[in-house]
Amino acid sequence: MFRDVVKGVAKNTSIMLLQQVITWASTFLLMLFLPRHLGPVEYGKLFLANAVVDIFRIFVAYGGNYVVAKNVAKDRANTGQILVDAAAFRTILAGIGIIALVAFTYAIDYPVDVRNIIFVMGINLFWQGIITPLYAAYQGHEMLQYTSAGAVAERVFVSVVAIAALFMGANTWIIALIIVLGNLANFVVLAVYIKKITTVFPRVDWQEAMSQIKSGIPYFLFAVFSTIYYRIDSLMLSKMSPGEIVGWYGGAFRLFDVLGFFPYILTIALFPVLSRLWKDSNETHKRTTQKSLEIVIMLGVLIGIGVFTYADKLVGMFYGLKAYEPSVLILQILTCGLLFLYVDMMLATMLMASEKQKQFSIVSLVAIPLKLALNYFLIRHFQSESGNGGIGAAIATALTELGIMVAALSITPKGVLHGFRVDVIWKTLLAGAVVVVTIWGLHSIGLNWILEVIVVSSVFLFVLLSTRAFEPAEETLIRSLVTVDGWRKTFEMLRKK
Repeated sequence: MFRDVVKGVAKNTSIMLLQQVITWASTFLLMLFLPRHLGPVEYGKLFLANAVVDIFRIFVAYGGNYVVAKNVAKDRANTGQILVDAAAFRTILAGIGIIALVAFTYAIDYPVDVRNIIFVMGINLFWQGIITPLYAAYQGHEMLQYTSAGAVAERVFVSVVAIAALFMGANTWIIALIIVLGNLANFVVLAVYIKKITTVFPRVDWQEAMSQIKSGIPYFLFAVFSTIYYRIDSLMLSKMSPGEIVGWYGGAFRLFDVLGFFPYILTIALFPVLSRLWKDSNETHKRTTQKSLEIVIMLGVLIGIGVFTYADKLVGMFYGLKAYEPSVLILQILTCGLLFLYVDMMLATMLMASEKQKQFSIVSLVAIPLKLALNYFLIRHFQSESGNGGIGAAIATALTELGIMVAALSITPKGVLHGFRVDVIWKTLLAGAVVVVTIWGLHSIGLNWILEVIVVSSVFLFVLLSTRAFEPAEETLIRSLVTVDGWRKTFEMLRKK
């Protein structure tokens, strides 16, 4: 059974990795133009608007990406009813959310231009109430190729149209509108393929809808807490630091956010699987969780070291060091918490799938005042001492991620981590140490930094293989991937389910 689970997760993860490659390429092109054309101040306004709308978006989504996915995964034959009920009350929430968003921007007393950008971005709330349950329904059926198609349509549209608009002199308001239209494109793609998961759309059962509202409370609270946790930095910086610093922090955080791509993909693929396994097979659930943790720990160490080392290259490539040089240190500090973020994402998914959503919601709740307090003191300190409050916000983020990881481990169901291969951690850290020494050596000979990344990644993998950090079957698969025939056989295996 575990083998079938691995194949299913691997197939969906591979689909999403392909999606990520395409969306990355699109985003890469956009990021080469957007921050440079807008500048730190205007880019900061766009980043702030997105952060504010994200906070209101979670009220419309109402935890649907968890509760709907879990309900569908357990009762796929009833997908139509679950979907209709979920979309009905979220449409009502969308109307309330838009009114609340407008009231919030006036209460905070943002400048008129910032308020207008937020209003434009807020249009997304109109169709968010339907996008969320649609996406979750595909996830529950483990048919992520369709959600990937929607994401690709959105990112390609936004990148192509926004770049063209920038060359035509578009301002921040126009870019915000293009982002909104891209989100609409995502919705259209999901709607087009809806018959792949259900052909029955019954009338709304308000009693069942209320049942969803009740069961979705823990997931909703988790989403509220986690979104506020990640977006509060921008709001506090906007009130405690000049607009340019919001842009510097936004540039660094945007890159940091992108670094969460792999654990995000893995958790999306794993959530419906773990939800089923918690009910049907505890042993397979345990093995799946432990193996996923091993993977994110390895990736967290490698990517963390790489981004910390080449932060200046990345900021220079995407934003230009002349205008965004302060973003380098902010990115390096954020990267110090990357491994904790990876583990947190995996543990959160496991806890949500294991009926521990209430306990984890409490962890998320406690994280908010902790983050607020750290932000308040650290932003003020670094704004006063160095003129860059973003440094304080970055330190607060890294410290809070560590606290969340400790708390999540403390509420992990008994037995889930029993037998975890602890030696994987020290072997990964050893590989990381070898990578650091290798980077130092490569720097001394003046090798191009992109070639350095390829070399150190190979060294990292070599050390892991040499120390037998992988299980025999995994090692065989990895070794096979160095050959064309190995790639072909692996692709054929993933294609079959």
